[in-house]
Amino acid sequence: ADAMTRISNFLGGPEDPTSLFQKYANLESAMRALAETPNSTPLQQKVVNTAKDLAATFNRIASSYQQVRTDADKAIGQRVDEVNDVLKKIEELNGTIGRGSAAGADVTALMDQRQQLINKVNESIPVRELVREGGRIDLMTPEGVFLLSGTARTVEFSPASLVTAGQEYLGGAGSLSGLSVEGKDITPGGPGSLQISSGAIAGLFNVRDNSVPEMSSALDALAFDLLGRFEDPAVDPTLNPGDPGLFTDNGAASDVMNLNGLASRIELNALVDPAQGGEIWRTRDGVQAVAPGPAGSDAFVRAMISAMTDTRPTHASLQSPGDLNASEGAAHIAALAGGARASATEQMEASSALAQSLYEAEKLETGVDTDRELQNLIIIEQAFAANTRVIQTVDEMIRRLMDI
Repeated sequence: ADAMTRISNFLGGPEDPTSLFQKYANLESAMRALAETPNSTPLQQKVVNTAKDLAATFNRIASSYQQVRTDADKAIGQRVDEVNDVLKKIEELNGTIGRGSAAGADVTALMDQRQQLINKVNESIPVRELVREGGRIDLMTPEGVFLLSGTARTVEFSPASLVTAGQEYLGGAGSLSGLSVEGKDITPGGPGSLQISSGAIAGLFNVRDNSVPEMSSALDALAFDLLGRFEDPAVDPTLNPGDPGLFTDNGAASDVMNLNGLASRIELNALVDPAQGGEIWRTRDGVQAVAPGPAGSDAFVRAMISAMTDTRPTHASLQSPGDLNASEGAAHIAALAGGARASATEQMEASSALAQSLYEAEKLETGVDTDRELQNLIIIEQAFAANTRVIQTVDEMIRRLMDI
C-alpha cells in the first residue's frame, strides 16, 4: 500500500502543476500558441522547453519507480537479517526453557519472551509453532519449510545495491536475488511449490517484482506512444521511415523490441534543441529540415498538434480498453496507478481489521479479565468474612461452656 501510494504520487493528479498529465497539456498549449505565430522565436523556444520538461518528467518518474524497487529490495535484506537474528535468539530460549522445565523451574516468563520473538518472525514470514518435549518449539512455514528445527536455519537473500529497469528475478534466472532456506526456494511468486505467500517479505517481493514493474511497463508504453506520434512522415515530411521525430530513445527512433526502460531514456531530439547544437526553427519547419522555411508556415506545427489530439491504439502494457489521444494516455496511467493504490489500501485496511480482531480474541483467551477477577476477589472476601464470623461464634460458645 505504501509503495503504490508513492507510485501514484509520482504521477500526480490532473490539477497538479508538476504532474505528467499537466506536462502534456503544457506542450500542447505551447504548440497551439506557436501555430498562431509560427515566426515567433520565443514561442519556438517555449515548445522546446516544454518538450524537454515532458521528457525530463518521464525520466524522473521512471527513476523514482526504480528507487521504490531498490528500497523494497533493501527492506527484504533488512528483514531477512532480522529474522535470522531472532531465530537464533529463539533457539537459545528453547534451550533455556528446556533445561528449566527439566529442573521444575517456572519458565512462564521465558515462554512469554519467546512468544514476542515468534511474533516478530511472523511479521516477516508467517510460521506455525510445533510443540516439542520440555516446552521447546520448532517453527515451520505454512508451506512446510522449517525455519527452526532444533537449531535455527538460515534464510538466504542477496540484496542488490541498485535495482534498474533491466533487472528482474525471472524465477531465479534473472539478476535479482530470490529467497531460500538451506537450498529450498521459498521466494514469493517464484517457481517453487514452497514459496511463501504472505507476510511483509512477500509484500516487498510483490512490490519489487510485480506491482512496480507493471506500472513501469505502463510508463514505458506511454513513452513509446509519445515517440510514435511524431515519427510518422505524414506528420513530419522531413523524416524518412525509421527516423526519430521530436522525441527520441536516447537519440534513436522507438523500437517496440526495446521497450523496457524507455521512459528513462526518452529525450528531446537534439536537432531542434539549441542547447545541443540544434536549430530552434525546426520546431516550425520539421525536425530534419535543412533550411528555414517560410516564416508564417504553420503546417508542421498543426500536424504535431493533430498527432497529439488524434486517438490511436496503445501498447498492451498501458492496459487501455480502447484508443487514446496523448493527454488521455497520461490521464489513464494516473488513473491506473490510483486504482492500484486504492486496491492495495483496501487490502491493507481489511488485513489490519482482521489482525486487530484476532488480537482481541487472543487477549480474551489468554489475558487477564480484571472485571471477573475483581468479582472473584469480592466473593472470596465475603466467604472469608463469613468463615471468620463462624470461628468467632464457635470460640464464644466454647468459652461459655468453659465458664459453666
